[in-house]
Amino acid sequence: MTNRTTGETGYGTTSFRTTASDRRVVPWLNGQGTTQVVAETGDWRVSIADEPLESTFSVIAGYDRLIIPIGSVALELTGPPFSATEDGRGAVTPVCHIVEPLHTFAFPGEWAPASRASSSTRALNVMTRRGVADMAVEIGTSEIPDRSGSVRICLDLATEDALIVPPGELMPSVEPGRCAIISISP
Repeated sequence: MTNRTTGETGYGTTSFRTTASDRRVVPWLNGQGTTQVVAETGDWRVSIADEPLESTFSVIAGYDRLIIPIGSVALELTGPPFSATEDGRGAVTPVCHIVEPLHTFAFPGEWAPASRASSSTRALNVMTRRGVADMAVEIGTSEIPDRSGSVRICLDLATEDALIVPPGELMPSVEPGRCAIISISP
């Protein structure tokens, strides 16, 4: 296992670790915030965003997204649904989702909800190109799913340290608690 910074995480590389201090920070597509890239390829990305008190998600067409608030603050997501239906008079009813800390919420990248938080917080974001890669996320478990054909990322939600394990390599055991296991398969 080696330590190195993030970048293109090609299938078949050796395991490596990243920490918050060695990750690159990139602006959101809409410029309303920033995110730290944990690992990525052209078909998927895992990052940790600084969530402002109020913002709007960027549209990322063709991708499926999953967000998990990792602080102690819930996120309120509102906006017209992706598959909007009108009430017959042309009015679209917005949807509202409260995403509690350490709970996952999946949505299409075409949906750009408004986001509100009672205080600044951080959120884990997982994005995969629709039809090309799939994702699964387990929170707070010590059970390592048998997904040896997938890239697995073990993220300590307290320290934000991550271990990236390529397909075919054994996943080490983890202590139960505040850990997210992210599996991405082609």
